Amino acid sequence: MEKIKKSEMIPFNILPVPLIKNLSKRFWGLGIKLSKFFPYLKLELAQAELLYDEKEYSSIIVTMTVIYGLLGFVIATLFSIRFFPEIFLLTGLIGGIILGVFVMLQVAFYPKIKGKQKIREIERNLIFALRTMTVEIKSGVSLFDALNIIAEGDYGALSGEFKKAVKEIETGTLEEVALEKIARHNPSLFFRRSIWQIINGMKAGADVSTVMEELVQTMIREEKLQITRYGNSMKLLSLMYMMLGVIIPALGITFLIVLSSFPQMQLGELLFWMLLVFVIIGEFMYLGILKSKTPNLMG
Repeated sequence: MEKIKKSEMIPFNILPVPLIKNLSKRFWGLGIKLSKFFPYLKLELAQAELLYDEKEYSSIIVTMTVIYGLLGFVIATLFSIRFFPEIFLLTGLIGGIILGVFVMLQVAFYPKIKGKQKIREIERNLIFALRTMTVEIKSGVSLFDALNIIAEGDYGALSGEFKKAVKEIETGTLEEVALEKIARHNPSLFFRRSIWQIINGMKAGADVSTVMEELVQTMIREEKLQITRYGNSMKLLSLMYMMLGVIIPALGITFLIVLSSFPQMQLGELLFWMLLVFVIIGEFMYLGILKSKTPNLMG
């Protein structure tokens, strides 16, 4: 039951899933038109394991945009009636448009973001899982048992992928076919490459332990390359942090102090608070960029 709930999860959705699905049917035509602007939405939904087709999800995007657009209009209108009564309609429209577009973008890119999170979780444990399988196979364990060990182990989303293969094999599916199924729609390039290399080795009649050992060495070399590229990018990111956290605030405060010395310039405390907010937002953005640049294979 928990898996079904996760597979139907939509960001910012405050309504029950059956209700939002029924409401989205009213916007089916607009949803079909919107789906043309997201050509990879079907693949992204499959990779993120969301139980929607691209047209249904596009209709839900339109529905969520309308709901939050109206909500933003009401909130902004009530706020502006109290503080800016002369422009309350304009403020309401702007508030509705801003909130509606924000939610639309968040819902539209949710499958892609969820897929990237899955990639990070899979690749973080990939080298450790492949090394464990290599050791088990070399010690005489069959490939199926090695897959089962990873499936029952603590490897995050990677264990979930191998559980699918184990279930397929237990129902009578050939090992090559079961591995091919889990590789076909997986968003991780390194995972797909690893599985296809194992499948090709099995079809060619090669020793699986030798294939696995070579695969681990390939992944380790790729990890070292990612770390090298990450170290090089840190030089630019360090400069960016110095600009954002030290140079811009210092120069900004100095510039404001100089301007405040002129009688014609009336600078209030608000400008300094705005500068502080700008620096805080910039720091959070920097942390997000830093996290996104971290190599997935580093673990």
